[in-house]
Amino acid sequence: MITKWRLLVYNPNMHSSKKTLFFLGLIIVLAAFFRLWDLKSVPPGLYPDEAMNGNNALYALESGNFSSFYSQNNGREGLFINIQAFAIKTFGNEPWTLRMISGFFGIFTVLGVFFLGRELFRGLKGGGRKIFGFEPEEIIGLGAAFFMAVSFWHINFSRIGFRAVMAPFFIVWALYFLLVSFREEISAKFQIFTSLAGGFFLGLGAHSYIAYRLAPFLILPAAFRFLRNKRNAAIFLLFILAAFIAFLPLGIYFLKNPSDFLGRTSQISVFSSKEPLKAFALNLVKTAGSFWFEGDYNPRHNFPGAPQLWPPVGVFLAVGLVAGIFKRGMPIYLLWLWLVLFSLPVVFSAEGLPHALRSILLLPPLLIFAAFGFWKILDCVRERFEAKAALFPAKERQVGRIRLEWSLLVALFLAAHIITVYSDYFVRWANTPEVYFAFNGNYARMGRWLNRQDKSTPKYVIINSSGVLAEIPDAPSVRPLPMPSQTIMFLTDSWSAQNQKEKNINYLLPEEIGQADCPNSCLIFALEPDPNLNAKIKETFKDLKISIEPGFAVFYKNAVLR
Repeated sequence: MITKWRLLVYNPNMHSSKKTLFFLGLIIVLAAFFRLWDLKSVPPGLYPDEAMNGNNALYALESGNFSSFYSQNNGREGLFINIQAFAIKTFGNEPWTLRMISGFFGIFTVLGVFFLGRELFRGLKGGGRKIFGFEPEEIIGLGAAFFMAVSFWHINFSRIGFRAVMAPFFIVWALYFLLVSFREEISAKFQIFTSLAGGFFLGLGAHSYIAYRLAPFLILPAAFRFLRNKRNAAIFLLFILAAFIAFLPLGIYFLKNPSDFLGRTSQISVFSSKEPLKAFALNLVKTAGSFWFEGDYNPRHNFPGAPQLWPPVGVFLAVGLVAGIFKRGMPIYLLWLWLVLFSLPVVFSAEGLPHALRSILLLPPLLIFAAFGFWKILDCVRERFEAKAALFPAKERQVGRIRLEWSLLVALFLAAHIITVYSDYFVRWANTPEVYFAFNGNYARMGRWLNRQDKSTPKYVIINSSGVLAEIPDAPSVRPLPMPSQTIMFLTDSWSAQNQKEKNINYLLPEEIGQADCPNSCLIFALEPDPNLNAKIKETFKDLKISIEPGFAVFYKNAVLR
């Protein structure tokens, strides 16, 4: 008898589930490796946007004010930052502490993609014709999970402290639990559980990333197909109620602060351009082309210019999309709607396209489509083998040998994908100078160097790098400074005026150099090399020495550099 919990993991009438779970376990281990391995070193440095999250988290820990929305730095939903706060409290002020939260969300997204991919294609026409001992829906679920686990695109954002990585996690699990709750074979009690779980995930997703707010337009059509009886209608109402409760804290915030609802959306909209229709068409071409030909050039988001998908996976995606055009049914319609809906925030923007971060919600449907294409290819090969075996029964041994060779070829392909993404991410991408500076590795080095210096020595950091002013509105004692300062502030725990005083760390703008007090001893350095600024420092303080041993220019007086 299939228990209600087993029903979530096993498909009814499926005899190869234990094998499926074994391979799923391997995929999850693989996903965990790529998202957590060497997280202390890769990515290098700490980007100021990540550090701003950390400083907000430090303020929340100190003040007890855990907000549902942090309005500075163009506005960010608060759930991710609040989770990061507890990680910082446990493990300290380190970049990997901020980033490991992304890693765990990434791992469980891989798991969710398996369950959702399999659930969408349950009872796929052609079932019973196993490939390598797996049912069609198992191949698609495992294929989608594997492609996600070793996707450079998803690995990268699972190792950066950006909240956007939560969005695919929440929508995948919300949709999966909703579909499970409409199964006819489950009990009413278990239907209630899955509907509440799905609604809870849907509502929490609103706390993740602004593009996620289109999710209800995906969920509603998926539900309407099943609303044919009172029981399903009641279950869906529970789903909506759970979603509303989970969304409520953020909803209340937006009612009180309506200007924060859209954030900087209007600033980067195509409608702000002179030719919005032309910009929209160009964005559409760039976004679609990024999957196969030319991806994001930002080294924080991608290996600059490389396709967002590994080329063979891009081929499977093309096959899956073409096959999807000729296939009817809710799974395909839902995947198409998903692609269309979450392309809108990307193609209606007018900044930095192709944009891998803004299009991260496209990853699950793209890889499920790719897995569908992978299954179609495997199924065509299977049919070919069966036809040959029927046509030449005397050649059964030779056909069996070719089948074995085909199986080895598939295994080699999967291994090649793993090796390629390891090389691309940990060897090629992680060691390029562009990536080091894209994550402000030089600022992180300065922050760690500052931590080693004597607290009694006055230390002055000149913020000579441009950026929007970062402030904490609820903490008036915190002086607003350009965003690049956030990296050093986080690593030295000097975000507040009190901590700056205790650690003897002072932040100045270039025009404020004269405010530095250096009668007996001091250290002065600037974020960015600037000969004119160096000359001004020398002119202002005649008796300073200079050292470049830390990797950047430091002016000092009566201080031992450590």
